[in-house]
Amino acid sequence: MKILITIIFSCLLSFQSIGAVIVQNGLTQIHDVSMHSQKEGKVVLKNIGNKPEAIKVYFNDLSTDCKGEMSYVVPGKNARSLYPFLNISTTNYTLQPGEEYELTYQIDLTKNKFESGSMWTLMMIEIVEPISKETSSSGFEIGSKVRYAVQLITNIGQKNAENFVFSNVKLAKDLDGEKVVEASIDNGGVFMILPNVTIQIFDSKGSKVKDITVPSKKIYPQNCQSFKLPLAGLATGKYQAVLLADYLEESIGVNLEIEI
Repeated sequence: MKILITIIFSCLLSFQSIGAVIVQNGLTQIHDVSMHSQKEGKVVLKNIGNKPEAIKVYFNDLSTDCKGEMSYVVPGKNARSLYPFLNISTTNYTLQPGEEYELTYQIDLTKNKFESGSMWTLMMIEIVEPISKETSSSGFEIGSKVRYAVQLITNIGQKNAENFVFSNVKLAKDLDGEKVVEASIDNGGVFMILPNVTIQIFDSKGSKVKDITVPSKKIYPQNCQSFKLPLAGLATGKYQAVLLADYLEESIGVNLEIEI
């Protein structure tokens, strides 16, 4: 009896050294389109191994909550799922050693009801053959597979950033016991946003002592993302701080009091 344990590599992880098949043109593809239009795209795959590798292609929808947890759900379940408007060239293919293959897809929004905003889904590309096999003490054969999650995102109309707010802002500790500012951003708009998140820290005299910026994260419409801003290196004492997030022409801020 065989049990297959799937290793999920999210779109946020590097794809440089995973398995014999690699994605050559990135794990995020964004298309800006006009209302009720069509668009074509491609995912470029290459077999860098020395034996044929079979892949299968399927879809999931993605959502994120204010804890930063990602949920993979049935395609088409999200209100703004791109999945119902996609056609792909194949769902199964075998790449020969050294072969480069273009997996093409078409986005057909001619019957889409939304006049503006972002739509998205995940194209899952799974390598059929396990990359490793082990036999457990109970006699079960355990295999590890690789799959890539390629985010396909379509922005319809002129992008804007509206109605995004901070929530659940608090002082906490990380796994090493260092203090951090934890904050979530809710996106109540219709477009995906990619905000820059920064905290500016001032001492009791009003002098700035530190600027801390963390990597941006995609926040889909009606979704939420969490951010952690490390405070390591600050001397013991009380500080005033301003937590900021900006995207396009919009920005938000929260004033904080921090004690180390």
